[in-house]
Amino acid sequence: MKITTRKNINDFLNCKTIALAGASRNQNSFSGQVAAHLTKLGYKLLLINPAFGNNPNGPNQYSSVNDLPDYITHLLIITPASETEKVVKQAIGKGIKNIWIQQSSDTPEALKLADTNDINLVFGHCIFMFTQPEGFHRFHFRVKKLFGGIPR
Repeated sequence: MKITTRKNINDFLNCKTIALAGASRNQNSFSGQVAAHLTKLGYKLLLINPAFGNNPNGPNQYSSVNDLPDYITHLLIITPASETEKVVKQAIGKGIKNIWIQQSSDTPEALKLADTNDINLVFGHCIFMFTQPEGFHRFHFRVKKLFGGIPR
């Protein structure tokens, strides 16, 4: 298994259009906070959640990775770990080559699947740490950096 490098992270974050699997309508949820933060930084997000079904609340909401437009190349996964492998399979089937699996969403099977399919993979890290962290996330970043937990 490859490790996550700063290059993997930069390659992922350089794209300003990202699909987010595990999106929530609840703005206070972790994925809701991530979506708000990335939107504030100028990212265009396409939100994915099976609960959206055929009744999305707005544009750029999808019920599955399979429903995304073909031009999407970057996927952030913030799903329950039990769903992650399925989402990675869908992403590979869609030709998505850049995947960030949020820490706690990863599984050995999902990581191996991404690794064996030549995906630019980021895993084991919180996206907040690398996108102008604020508040607690800034403190967390500094602690991780101090103790060598930030990829080079």
